[in-house]
Formats: sequence, C-alpha cells, structure tokens
Amino acid sequence: MKRIIIPLILSFSGSSFANSLQEQLSAVAQAEQQGKAEEQRLMDIQREKIEENKRLEQKRRERARAEANRRAAIASAERKAHRERIEAELKADKNRDQKYEDELRKLEIEKQKLALAREEARVKRENEFIDQELKNKAAQTDVIQSHADSNRNISEGGKDLMKSEGKAREKEAGGWFN
Repeated sequence: MKRIIIPLILSFSGSSFANSLQEQLSAVAQAEQQGKAEEQRLMDIQREKIEENKRLEQKRRERARAEANRRAAIASAERKAHRERIEAELKADKNRDQKYEDELRKLEIEKQKLALAREEARVKRENEFIDQELKNKAAQTDVIQSHADSNRNISEGGKDLMKSEGKAREKEAGGWFN
C-alpha cells in the first residue's frame, strides 16, 4: 500500500502546486482509501477462496464419511446375510437330525411293540404249549409203558412157554409107557 501512495504523492506534487493542500490531502486520502479497498477486496477474495476450500473439504469429508458408512452398512448386511444363511443351514441340519432320530425312535418302538406282541401271543398260547408238552410226555410215557408191557408179555409168554414145556416134559417123563 505504501508503494502505491508514494508515487501518487509524487505525481500530485510534481504536476501542480496550484492545488491546494486540501485537495492533495484529499487525493492522498482517496488513493489510500482505494488502496485499502483494493487490499480489502483481495483479502476478501482470498478469504472466500479459503472458505470455499474449507466447504469443499468438508463436503469431501462428508462424502467420504457417507461412502464409508455405506460400505460399512453393505459389509454389515453381507455379514448378517452370511450369518443368517449359516444359521438356516444349521437349523436345517438340526431338523434333519431330529427327524432321523425320531424315525429311529419310531422303529425302535415298533420293534418293541412286535416283541411284546410276540411275547403276548406266546403267553396266550402258553396253555396250548403246556398241553402239547403234557401230551408229548404222556405219549413218551405210553411208549415206555407199551415197551414195558411188551417186555412183560414176552417174559410172561416165555415163562408160560417154559411152564408148558416143563409140564409137557414132566408128563412125557412121568408117563407109563416110557
């Protein structure tokens, strides 16, 4: 600013002394005022540029923050979807396992029911089995008895045969005409 004022003063002082001191001071003041105004305008422009840069930087940061938030939300949604997919698979596996175990239990229960029914039928027919066993033993006894009777009959027949043979020999030997 001083650089502008000094040439102005020299130009005014050299051109005319006729001008009154008042006019010269007024011109100097006006030049100084213009210089200050120009300096103020340049400072305002610089300040506006700085503020504009700050606003642009702020917007850039906000966009970066929004982008980071968007990416974080997408990543979170992907993690959540992945976790839900895994949970669904685990649940499906668990349901399959439970169904398989239920089927195994049903089969085991059916086996037990069949075993009980078989045992029940055997118990209901136990009297028949007992009767059959008694008949079998009675038949065995009859066979043994008939063998014994047969042996006894043979023995008695042999005994009778021997007696009659003995009597016949006695009669033959005891007879007169011998």
